[in-house]
Amino acid sequence: MTPEQKRKNRRMALTLASIALLFFIGFMVRMVVLGR
Repeated sequence: MTPEQKRKNRRMALTLASIALLFFIGFMVRMVVLGR
């Protein structure tokens, strides 16, 4: 695996992780709002 491929893989992983984090935060916010 070339350094270029590693760089692209790391960037893709960060992108997917940030999307998952956003979904999780959105879910938590919705639980708090609907919990009231």
